[in-house]
Parts: sequence; structure tokens; C-alpha cells
Amino acid sequence: MSTTYTEKPDNLPEIETLVITEINEIKRTFYQTDKVFFYDACSFQRHSGLNDAERNILIQYFEKQGITVFLTRCVLMELSGDRHSLERRFIDYIKSLSDANINVILFNEEYTYSILSDCFSTNERINEYLMWAVRNVYSPVSTIADTLKSDSKLNSDVREGKKLKDSNLYQRFFSAVRRNKEHEDNLGEELIAICVHILSNLPGVADGKLCVLTDDKGAASKIDSAMKKSNRGNQGAKIIIFSTPKLVQHMFREHVELSEDEMMNILSQGVSGNIRIMGITDFDFEVNPKISLSARELAREIMKSNGFKIVF
Repeated sequence: MSTTYTEKPDNLPEIETLVITEINEIKRTFYQTDKVFFYDACSFQRHSGLNDAERNILIQYFEKQGITVFLTRCVLMELSGDRHSLERRFIDYIKSLSDANINVILFNEEYTYSILSDCFSTNERINEYLMWAVRNVYSPVSTIADTLKSDSKLNSDVREGKKLKDSNLYQRFFSAVRRNKEHEDNLGEELIAICVHILSNLPGVADGKLCVLTDDKGAASKIDSAMKKSNRGNQGAKIIIFSTPKLVQHMFREHVELSEDEMMNILSQGVSGNIRIMGITDFDFEVNPKISLSARELAREIMKSNGFKIVF
């Protein structure tokens, strides 16, 4: 039996006072924040399971760095699953972020249109960014592909760019693909890829402002590939893709106080067996994609001054 998804979890009211949902406030927050972290579902699930001590270390880092957390509507759907309800640990994690004065934004993907409309005066220009993003993310085997194959007009208007004057194009596209979401598809990260691709083209967005937090290597590869596929005329600001190990190393190098045990506990959360990373040392010419270490070994490697630089 296939999984059915809902855009509005049954217990959504429990987080509505903890998240920002109003578009004008979302835009103000986006423009003013130093960094935006788009959370993929896999990393959000992982971090929500941390013990209080390790969770607080992560949250304090977010607060000190001025990070705003974005949860896309599709990621919320994934977190709700076929239960149509958010687990208590997800709600508690959102509450912990909010209590620490970290802005958590529930972001409908089509809000990208409203953000771009503040900077670009014509629908054609705004819709071109959606067209290029969809083209770059498009995979023949995906929910996006299935949606466009079943709706020739939407495919013509979005992917082929036949109706770039339509002010409702973003709403039509994102609503359609979310309705077709399937179990264990890659829609969450594909829509994150489209959003960051579009937002990276905003004037004044600095390199590194837009970040994606995911522990799915396939998702990271897809997002990275989508950005690299852009032609020179559509390449925006550079984004950062963090895995949990890469984020832990980044925190350590930013002098966040982390004991070996605390680091190990964060790294091992939601993982069984060894942790696979991609890394490089000062003596390497190429990234090693098959480094496999226990959580404690990886923690010790991170704490070395000449250890692996984690790529993912």
C-alpha cells in the first residue's frame, strides 16, 4: 500500500506559534539573516533524536551564528509521513530552536516567487529562474518527471518556458509535484535544490548564505549537480552543503566547545556501524570517497590539526 502525504499534519497547531509562516515576515527574515539552513528530512530526523546536551550544543551554535532554519513544505510532509502527524521529538526540536530565539520558517516552495518579485519587475524574468532550476534538477526517473509527463501543459509552461508571463506558475508547479509525492522518492531534496538554485540568483546574496543540511549522499550530489549545470548567465551565489560530520568539523574549527564524547554522540546519532565520509588530507590530490570510521575514530580525526578535511 502506497504512502499518502498531507501538506498539513494533524498536529500542525502545536508548532504554528513556533514557526514563521507569514510571507512578508519570511522575506524580512530572509534578507536580514546571515545564514539560511535548509534542513533535509534525514538530518532533521537525526538531530531531533539527540540527547539534550548535544542538542543544546548544536542549537547554541545556530544561535551564535545567526542561522535561520528553513523547513520546506515538502520536508514537513516527509516528516509527517503516512501518520499525517509530526512525532513528538520533531515538535520538541522545533520548540527548542524557537526557545533559543532561532527563527524557524515553514517555507512553501512557491514563496520563492514572492521573494524574487521584490527584485525583478517582470514575470518572465522571475519565471525563467524556475524554468532553469527545473531543467537542471530534472531526472527522468523522479516525481517531478512523472508529474510533468502526466501534465503536458504544465511541462510546456514550466520546463519548456512556453508561458513565462504566468504569475501563478510557481504555485501551479510546486502544488502539482507535492500532490504526487511518493514514498521514498527524492522530492524533498529536489525541491530544496530548486529553491536554493532560484534564491542564489538574488542580487546581494553572498556566497555561503544559502546552506543545505543533509545526510543523504544522493541528495547532496543532486543539489551540487543542479548548481553546477547552470550556465554562466544563471550561476548565482555559491551554496554550502553540510552533512552532520562536516558540520561537526566546522563547529570544532569555529572553536565550539565539544568534548570527544559529545562529538561522538552527535556523529553516531541515527547511524549504525561505521560512518562513511568523503574527505581529503593535505597530502592528497583527490577526495577519498570511501573513508569508513567508527564514531569515536572520526571524532578523534576531527580533533587532529592535520586530519581529514571532510567534504561530505
